[in-house]
Amino acid sequence: MLTLRKNQIEPVKKGIEYFSQKKPVPSIIVAPTAFGKSIVIAQIAKGIAEKVLVIQPSKELLEQNYEKFINLGGEATIYSASMGEKEIGDVTYATIGSIVNVAWKFKEYGITKVIIDECDRFPREPNGMLRRFLKGAGITYTLGLTATPLKLQTNMGADGKPFSKLVMLTNRSKKGNFFKKIIYVAQIQEMVKLEFWSRLEYQSYDFNTGDLVYNTTGAEYSNSSIKKAYKNQKISSKIVKKVEELYNRRSILIAVPSIDEAKELTTLIPSCKAVYSDMNSQERKETLKDFKEGRLRCIAQVNILSVGFDYPELDCIITGRPTASLSWWYQFVGRVTRIHPNKSEGLVVDFVGAVPKFGKVEDIYFKCDDKSRWSMYGEGKKLLTGIPIKEIGLHIEGEPSPYEKAAQGPSVKMPFGKYAGKEIIQIPAHYREWMLDNFKWTPFNQKIKDEILRLKNIGI
Repeated sequence: MLTLRKNQIEPVKKGIEYFSQKKPVPSIIVAPTAFGKSIVIAQIAKGIAEKVLVIQPSKELLEQNYEKFINLGGEATIYSASMGEKEIGDVTYATIGSIVNVAWKFKEYGITKVIIDECDRFPREPNGMLRRFLKGAGITYTLGLTATPLKLQTNMGADGKPFSKLVMLTNRSKKGNFFKKIIYVAQIQEMVKLEFWSRLEYQSYDFNTGDLVYNTTGAEYSNSSIKKAYKNQKISSKIVKKVEELYNRRSILIAVPSIDEAKELTTLIPSCKAVYSDMNSQERKETLKDFKEGRLRCIAQVNILSVGFDYPELDCIITGRPTASLSWWYQFVGRVTRIHPNKSEGLVVDFVGAVPKFGKVEDIYFKCDDKSRWSMYGEGKKLLTGIPIKEIGLHIEGEPSPYEKAAQGPSVKMPFGKYAGKEIIQIPAHYREWMLDNFKWTPFNQKIKDEILRLKNIGI
């Protein structure tokens, strides 16, 4: 019988409690990379002892997490076209693409409870596959798990130009927020303190950002500028030299901008193969097997093993891909955080200025303010969410946040009802939304409506 690690006990308890609520709202458990989310999901699914659907974002993760559930002594079915199985049971593991058009089957079977792994990967839009399935199936309980409860959001600046920012999934935004509450957060520092994270060492080298240009949304650097910076700063040769120096590292995962750069490294580095999205699936499977079993020392990959790649013995990553994405950086470093008896620490080699920009990932933490609004912070208490991507590192916890500054406006108070005397911004967002739909608006209360709409427009 599996014994849960002591930091896994509370989130499992919170998850089981969530499914016993009478009036649940879509909620999230935040668990860092290497926390063992698959174990937590399995124990919650077993603990509620009711019909439950576990939605996975990919075939690979479905296979991985289904196997762990079975190994824990559970019984489950698979509903996934890519795996050639379509069976609904009391515990069903599925991919959303396979079930979105058969929601009625799950409704007929009586499934009302859903656990969503890596819930940050699913779009928030009402017409997205996930939302359509949940509505069609009559799902009443939705619990998500993720290490990064964040989404990119594009807004229009005062200058008329778009900009992007990371927003917490539970914080109100112009696109809406399907998930309403975070019911548990496992902080990274807790993982480090309990020695459930591998100790990390960083080697960061000078990098000139002069070649980098943001794309039209301001969310990431343009592909052309990423490749230009990679070439102009001779990152390929730096990687080759570094791999030669790291003769004591058994397994090295390298991130590069494109397939061309990945294939180039295979000609320059012994025992190195490329992995990318459109390569033959069998070849990719064999390559990863060789890597995990020690027959292959290096993999040069293009954004495909940055998330969800589970190999605890991995003891070194090298990033040669410049990025403005904190989520990508966090997830990629996460590949080397897992503990294993065969390694003493994980080495992070940074050739693209990620460490100076984002800080060390073990310093990331989440914090909730007195308005139940969550934010993400990094090294030096840098604010990482709710601000333009370009401004990451410029705002510190304790200073007036961009959220607070944006909230500054006319002091409009509620003249009646249970929130009488409170400023409109102090009224919960869901109640303000209810007011918009149910109040009779007249010239006498138009100021209230205007303030509600102003707050909604800035994502509060």
